[in-house]
Amino acid sequence: SVFQDDIASLDDAETKLMDARTVAFISLVWAENTRSYTSRSFDKPVWRNVLGNVQMQKAIVLAQICLYAAVLAPYFSDKILQLRGTAIGLEGWGLALAGPLGCLVLCEACKVIIALQAQSYQRALAKRQAAAETNEPRSATASAGNEVAGDRASTAAPVGLDAKEAGSQP
Repeated sequence: SVFQDDIASLDDAETKLMDARTVAFISLVWAENTRSYTSRSFDKPVWRNVLGNVQMQKAIVLAQICLYAAVLAPYFSDKILQLRGTAIGLEGWGLALAGPLGCLVLCEACKVIIALQAQSYQRALAKRQAAAETNEPRSATASAGNEVAGDRASTAAPVGLDAKEAGSQP
């Protein structure tokens, strides 16, 4: 196992830590932007109407501008945030793609599971509804309306009347 002392004893440990922090920061921002696209729907794929929300596009562009400013702006990135966007090279930027790609794959896989669960639920619901309709002679619409109201239509009082007044109505 690796301990803090082991990391501190490495040659140029502070620089390597800044590189790791930079890659993690880039990956986190990209993953959050990816998640913004994948979370628009529980069951539809990410590519459906991907550019449909203009306000979201503005927010993603703003997040990207802030990311690149934070990682690449001299003095701000290295002295204040201790990030080294230019020093991580293509290897670091490529490694940062692992987070958003993992986010995309896992979110889309979950959507497949959710879609299967929803289909199963809808089939079970349809079977229960069909069984209820065959066991009850009333029409499906009257049955659905009464179940929602929680009362039979013949005993329901008209709106605005109490039960005593409703009984005296012709």
